[in-house]
Amino acid sequence: MGGTLEIQTAPGVVVLLLRGDQDLSTQPRLRARIDEAVSAGLSVVIDLSEVGFIDSAALATILQGQKRATNGDDGREHGLSAVASPGARFVARMLSLVQIEDHVAVHHSRDSAVVSVERAALRLNWSAQLATE
Repeated sequence: MGGTLEIQTAPGVVVLLLRGDQDLSTQPRLRARIDEAVSAGLSVVIDLSEVGFIDSAALATILQGQKRATNGDDGREHGLSAVASPGARFVARMLSLVQIEDHVAVHHSRDSAVVSVERAALRLNWSAQLATE
């Protein structure tokens, strides 16, 4: 089964809902959507709860997205989180094997991830503002 990507929005946050198999063939679309969101000054939640398979290309794209989100072109830092529901066992196992949680916040629900990136963005931007005063 091919992978799909659906875009959903919340204030200041773009949720990328991935479904099916996420691999080298879906990686360019994922990268483009992450880049668009970060360029627009938005935080990103990548919802993997409906993914059946994920390969190293998709995982690398998520890690690269985190790097871009924390080094924003506009000088602001944005958040990037992933959602791996306990029901998506293969994906949760892959995230654990590559220790992605050392670099990207991983949550068990979309709501938790959205709240986390909203808070992180506020905290990071507040800290940056204090540093410039």
